Amino acid sequence: MQPIKSFLHSTVFKIAALMFSVSFLAIVSMFTTVFMSDGAQFDAQAVNVAGSLRMQTYRIHSVMQDNPDDIQTINQLVEEFDKTLNTGVLVSQQALRDSGDIAKHHAIVANNWSEQVKPLIQTTLTSPGNSNTSSLEVFNKLVKDIELLVVAYQKYAETNIATIRLVQSLALFSTLILIALAMVIVHRHIEQPLSNLTLVARRIGKGDFTARAEETGKGEFALLARTINKMSGSLYRSKSQLEEQIKRKTRKLSRSNQSLELLFQVSRRLNEVEPGSVDFQPLLNKLAEVTGVKDLDLCIMTAQGTGPYEHLMSTEKTIPDKCQQQLCHNCTEHDSLFPPVNGQMKYQLSIGDQHYGVLVVSLAEGSILEDWQHQLFEAIAEQVANGLSMKHQNEQGRRIALMNERTIIARELHDSLAQALSYLKIQVTRLQRLQQKDSAQEQIDQVIDELKNGLGAAYSELRELLTTFRLKLDGQGIKAALEQTISQLQNRSDDFSFTLNYHVSNIPFTPQEEIHLLQIAREATQNAFYHSKGSNIEIGITSNSLSEVILTVKDNGIGIPEDPNKLNHYGLAIMKERSRNLDGDLSVKRNDERGTMVMFSFVPEYARTLEVKSKSA
Repeated sequence: MQPIKSFLHSTVFKIAALMFSVSFLAIVSMFTTVFMSDGAQFDAQAVNVAGSLRMQTYRIHSVMQDNPDDIQTINQLVEEFDKTLNTGVLVSQQALRDSGDIAKHHAIVANNWSEQVKPLIQTTLTSPGNSNTSSLEVFNKLVKDIELLVVAYQKYAETNIATIRLVQSLALFSTLILIALAMVIVHRHIEQPLSNLTLVARRIGKGDFTARAEETGKGEFALLARTINKMSGSLYRSKSQLEEQIKRKTRKLSRSNQSLELLFQVSRRLNEVEPGSVDFQPLLNKLAEVTGVKDLDLCIMTAQGTGPYEHLMSTEKTIPDKCQQQLCHNCTEHDSLFPPVNGQMKYQLSIGDQHYGVLVVSLAEGSILEDWQHQLFEAIAEQVANGLSMKHQNEQGRRIALMNERTIIARELHDSLAQALSYLKIQVTRLQRLQQKDSAQEQIDQVIDELKNGLGAAYSELRELLTTFRLKLDGQGIKAALEQTISQLQNRSDDFSFTLNYHVSNIPFTPQEEIHLLQIAREATQNAFYHSKGSNIEIGITSNSLSEVILTVKDNGIGIPEDPNKLNHYGLAIMKERSRNLDGDLSVKRNDERGTMVMFSFVPEYARTLEVKSKSA
């Protein structure tokens, strides 16, 4: 019984009852209107057809008066009148309305037609001499009966329309009453409680959890008000918990952003400058600020060293005895991550087997590192170790390149200047022997002339070697270095014109490839400048479809002899040695037209690497 009473008091029941009443009234009104409209759908047609009977009557009478001999036409008109009167809409409408004026007048017209008019027509057709006056009276009486039938149909149609209007008016009036009643019920049982709940909800939305809704009534809104009042109390209790969680999440996100920013700064610093020239002190201070651990020590050492060459601290403090004079041996004698010892955590700066120092984290008494702090210290240690490892690798690469270049220089000195000095030494020995034997002055002068010529040749060779050895790239690339060489040669003589065709700007040469390619190009250019006796030198560096880099140096001079190896001043030995270092091919030959062409080709390291990758794939 209680659920039924609750349902009867509910807002849902009230709304449903109002909706049902309005819907029921609308459905009844629509069905009534449809039913009456369906019955009246042929009223207008019946009026028109009934009216057409008058016209047919006039036509029959007119034909009988004007053409009484046209029996066929008269018979057709009679049949048409019979069909209109006894079939079609007049019969169907009269059948629907067996009682009333329509049935009565239809019967009068049908009786008058069948008993008076139609026999009169037949008599007239058989006996044309009958009086026209009597036939006119019969036809006029039929027309009057037809007019009464038309009026009956019109009155019936008007009655239907009036009935529909009445039904619609009653439905409209009843609907207005129900709407007014619905507005009263909605205002009292829905709008007022809902407004109160909305006001309370807005206050709660603004953070005022002391707002209380009115709990009067027995409907859903009263239940909702009681529930909201309970919920507001729960929200007030959970608000503090949520605010605390948000603060914790905010601090965590802030720490994450600061950690990422610090890692980005470290990476950018290490990539922008040489790792050895990076000032790690600001980064160490920033690391202490982000992690909240104020006491940090960063000891940096070489890969082969046993002690650090730099000891950085995040705070001013007395350095422990073990770190006096930048000797942090105890910091580097353990694994990459050590267990806490005396409140310290130690992160080794290492890449593989190479150790570059340690990051020491000194914790306050009773403190432990959180996971994010531990991960950040590990990441920073790895970043610094990577930077120092890159520095070490770059230095090793420069040392190897320097050793290779020294080897080439030594070989070039031996092949050129050492031979010249040996020749001079032999001439000095000859001169001494001639002087001891008191030889003729003419022989002595001849040896002295040979000494002068040899000394001059050695000096010229030395100048060429010094010019070659002083050549630098300075980070500008091969093209800029060649342009510098051309500018130097043009300053020495205005008799030469130079053409440089450089089309390998997109090829990533290694430092060794740049040095050897530049030295070969410069040596060939100098040989053409000093020995070709021409007026134009063309230098070209291009690449082909086989990924080969091709260097050509052409002049329009006298051309090289058949055996160029006999001419030391062409520096063939130097160029061939550098060609072998790049696994390239060097050729020196006469030009088709005139002059000499030096051609050198090799496959760069990047192309060989791509070829290996494509084969392995």
